[in-house]
Amino acid sequence: MSNKNIYLVAFYSMKPRPGVKTNVKGWMNDPANITYDETIEISRGLKKNSANAKVVLNMSNRSVDRNTWGTERSFDEYFKYFFKGWHQYLTAVMTQLDAEYFNKMLDEMQAELDAEKEETTEAAAE
Repeated sequence: MSNKNIYLVAFYSMKPRPGVKTNVKGWMNDPANITYDETIEISRGLKKNSANAKVVLNMSNRSVDRNTWGTERSFDEYFKYFFKGWHQYLTAVMTQLDAEYFNKMLDEMQAELDAEKEETTEAAAE
């Protein structure tokens, strides 16, 4: 039986930050010298290359299937993170899969933005 679930699969590649002298021994030991490129795929079922992914989200079941970053994050936290950079793709998928959940998440993200703006305004007024 084939897997018909929709997945968000995130890949990360590591590269030196601009201006870092890579000819200096031990340059990779300092995390400040490294930056990551993020690539995502949204697919029906998992592909062979998904085994190399750092993060795999099951959008159909709203679950985190793989997280190799070593941090505990919920599906909601990952959804908010990926929505910031990839909103056009997540909007298209989630409005078809679960519009009610998507609207709930939009409301939560808007409330967080409003609270952030309020804190910034209060800090500037002091």
